[in-house]
Amino acid sequence: MQKDLITKHGYEKIVVEFKALLKEKSYWVKEKEIAAQLGDRSENAEYIAAKEQIRNADKRLRFLDRIIKNSEVIDISQIPHEKVNFGSEVIVEDLNTDELKTFIIVGTNETNPNENKISNKSPLGRAFLKKEVDEEFVFEINGKIIEYKIVSIKEYKFD
Repeated sequence: MQKDLITKHGYEKIVVEFKALLKEKSYWVKEKEIAAQLGDRSENAEYIAAKEQIRNADKRLRFLDRIIKNSEVIDISQIPHEKVNFGSEVIVEDLNTDELKTFIIVGTNETNPNENKISNKSPLGRAFLKKEVDEEFVFEINGKIIEYKIVSIKEYKFD
């Protein structure tokens, strides 16, 4: 099984969330034990709520654990960014509208459209890879053809 790439920054965020969720889960386990002592569990709102919180925490923990175990952590500072690569911040010009757009190439589990972070496995992410400054290319999505020109490439600096 091929591992998914993830930036060192993204991996650390997931590990922090995982540890915080473990603490939160232990809180709910204690709350459930306390609520169980109050009597009939079938009508005990505190018991039912705690049980639901534990179930939700377990579900998220399993998801995060899969990411942690199936990820290859990449230190993007060790990758050249003369060409678009994993961890690159790319500014492109849409040649149809003359609009400048910025994209950050990250792993699948780090994507965030609101922050212009796109997956290296997405069609657009794959189209960007290995492109150089001033290189033009055509990208088609949903029957729409977009022409891009690479304006700049640099290593993305996470906050």
